[in-house]
Amino acid sequence: MKTLLSRFREMDQSSEPKTLWNPFFIAVLVFGFMTGSANQMISPILSKYVVDMGATLSLAGTIVGLQSGMAMFLRPLSGAASDLLNRKYVMIGSILISSTAFTGYLLFNNIVAVIICRLLQGFSFAFMSVARTAFATEYMPRDRMGEGVAFTSFGVVLSQAVGPNIGMWVADEFGYRICFLSALCISILGAILLSMLPYKHKKGEFHRHKLKLNNLIAVEVLPYSVLAGLFAMTTHLANSFLALVGEERGIENVALFFTMYSVVALAMRPASGKIVDKMGLSFVLYPAFFFAALTMILLGAAQTLTLILIAGVCKALSQGVALSSIQGSCIKRLGKERAGVASATIHLGQDLICTIAPAVGGFIASRSGYGVMYYCFAGIILTGMPLYMFLRSREKKSDRLRQEQN
Repeated sequence: MKTLLSRFREMDQSSEPKTLWNPFFIAVLVFGFMTGSANQMISPILSKYVVDMGATLSLAGTIVGLQSGMAMFLRPLSGAASDLLNRKYVMIGSILISSTAFTGYLLFNNIVAVIICRLLQGFSFAFMSVARTAFATEYMPRDRMGEGVAFTSFGVVLSQAVGPNIGMWVADEFGYRICFLSALCISILGAILLSMLPYKHKKGEFHRHKLKLNNLIAVEVLPYSVLAGLFAMTTHLANSFLALVGEERGIENVALFFTMYSVVALAMRPASGKIVDKMGLSFVLYPAFFFAALTMILLGAAQTLTLILIAGVCKALSQGVALSSIQGSCIKRLGKERAGVASATIHLGQDLICTIAPAVGGFIASRSGYGVMYYCFAGIILTGMPLYMFLRSREKKSDRLRQEQN
């Protein structure tokens, strides 16, 4: 640890990083894995937890979506905070808030307490997810920004392979409280390790007392946040209902869905980032829409573990590459100095759609079954393709006009 810290101190943060794989960037991946694992342990068991307490499917879906709902309202502030304040401290504060939520799950066994704790998780998620990406851009060469942002969530994606499996196993073997306690311990350890990482804060180009709209929301990339939301929806619908689907259909080991997704997504991330940097976003997004819809269809039809595993592969080929590609493309467009607000804006669309989707999904599933629910959302995801085509046509037209004027 001392050797690693000495290497951190020797780095010159005033200059552009010469390589992507420097100690600071690797540290961000490690912390992302730890905090992601803590959260992913909770996500797949929460709906089952509140259903066991007597909640309906609709209420369970609504409670799961509260995290995204709270995050949605805080995204503009989280983007400004990540550009104005010390990003390291923003991340530590976020971890401490999520630790408070895990403590609440552990101590109180009622639906009201779960709702409050889920809102706290949303508060934490709003700032952590934005600050982590903005923090990581400090240690990326500009010409590898797309690849770097794709790798930034490497630890988080890896946690999606580990976290849900551990969470569901611990909850089944030892009970919900031990699962919550485990998540709490991992979260606190993440805060301690992050506090040991030296970091020199660089102030943004604007001042705290002069917040403007473009400091809170990057209007230029707002339409892309909607597309990101459609892809993120696949994760939330899987996390919210997959355990219940497996229980209803008698499918064991459904948590392997997350493992399959993570393994394939990790393999695809480097390639997708390079493709975006060299060939543009379209080469990634068009296939991603198809695989996202196919993910929903397979989950709706699955009666065996094999189809669920194939759905995990399709999810990796859609959401697994699309979200990081959209985010990397938008950050590269706006620049490092606005990385926080760019990331916050992209997350804003995800929060909005992922707040609504679990509640609507729970309503549909309670009346028509899980199959119909997933089929409906497959159709919704495909609406993103014409939206993206429209955005691209407008951008090409703007580029032509700009060239003619020059």
